[in-house]
Amino acid sequence: MRNSKNALMRCGRFFASQSNSGRVARRRIQQDSGYRRGTIMKNQHVISGKKEATLGLLVLLGAFTAFDSIAIDIYLPAFNVIESDLNLRAGLMPVSLSVFLIGLALGQAISGPIADGLGRRIPLLAGVVLFGAASCLVAVSTNATMLMTGRLLQGIGGATGLVIPRAIVSDLYEANQATRIYTFLIQVQSISPILAPIIGGVILSLIGWRAIFWVLVAFALAAWGFACFFIPETQPIQMRSRLTPAGVFKDYWEIIKNRRYLGMALSSGLIMGTLFTYISGSSFIFMTHFGMSPTVYSIMFAAYSVGMILVGQWNMYLCSRMSVRKNLRFGFTVHLGCLGVLLAALLLGVENAVVVCGLLFCAISSLSFLFGGLTSEAIYCVSAQRAGTASALLGVVQYVIGGGAGILLGLIPNGTLFPLVLLLCACSALALMFWRSASSLASFRIVNTTVSVATEEDRQSVS
Repeated sequence: MRNSKNALMRCGRFFASQSNSGRVARRRIQQDSGYRRGTIMKNQHVISGKKEATLGLLVLLGAFTAFDSIAIDIYLPAFNVIESDLNLRAGLMPVSLSVFLIGLALGQAISGPIADGLGRRIPLLAGVVLFGAASCLVAVSTNATMLMTGRLLQGIGGATGLVIPRAIVSDLYEANQATRIYTFLIQVQSISPILAPIIGGVILSLIGWRAIFWVLVAFALAAWGFACFFIPETQPIQMRSRLTPAGVFKDYWEIIKNRRYLGMALSSGLIMGTLFTYISGSSFIFMTHFGMSPTVYSIMFAAYSVGMILVGQWNMYLCSRMSVRKNLRFGFTVHLGCLGVLLAALLLGVENAVVVCGLLFCAISSLSFLFGGLTSEAIYCVSAQRAGTASALLGVVQYVIGGGAGILLGLIPNGTLFPLVLLLCACSALALMFWRSASSLASFRIVNTTVSVATEEDRQSVS
């Protein structure tokens, strides 16, 4: 009798331990495979208490996202004046733009892992301080070295405004909701190229070129002040990664091995390549090929940006009515349909300005259907602990492919519209191919996805 009782007790303990281990295993799968509901429930109280707080947070995230585009476009009208004032050799000012983009790429690669290891708030505030200090350095520069150093540091600091807002959104919202917010952030980036050169030109004519960068200093100070009060910490300590060289390398390697993420990131980068191809070739299309004046060219460029904003608003509405996948399928259909008709028109010899500009307007505007969804699809297929690193790698891929497409267009020795439109079609078709391939994979990984979580000793050694 006693033996039977002991056997029953052992059997009960065995099944209890199996049940407990099963719960632990499921919890680990949910955490390590990108399952985000637990994260959302933990952090939802941060901003969902009041609608005004959520709106304020989104406006601030939009301001941080605009740092890079404002810093690129606001000083463009002052190129010649700066060259003359600092006695720079001819052609050196465009190099300052390239230096800024290099800093932007480096900053994104650095700020992502830091945001995963130290949380979102502190790296974001530190990046704003660096951006403001670098703008101050440019404003007081007296030679090319100071100018280039300031622009490099501006790019590194401004990169946090690209990477960390995406990670904050992924901490707080589910995929459909996040897609709407990513679309909103991209609209902010679309508005900046319209307003920034105008503001820069006014400041240049009234005060001088140095005042342009003092305005950036003031913008950084205002953003930093509001962020101190209204940007919450959205990543719990227990979900932070190990901030060591080995931990950072491991996180990047695990993300790169995620084939679904890689496909989504490449698709997003190729869509960015489509946009950069259009931007690089816009002066040729409107001014060289169709003979428009610089004023008309500026109006056309602004009109295309307004088109992207309007389509972005429509996309935000659609995101609340359909899934991200259906939304992207619709966006690719519209975008590639317009490009296909445009390519067919050129093959048939139809190069009327109204036809070409109209179809190109529809194709470029429809990119707003794709940016938010592809960003959401990429970031949400990795674990929540690596959202910052995933956001950083996504940004680097976008700028590398986008910049490469622009360079490739410049190497094509042809004075017609056909190579440009063909490159647009190639980038978009490849983006569709990578998206469809990645969509066919599982939405999260279960095997070999352990995240390196920092211990208290690691955190003390870093600090």
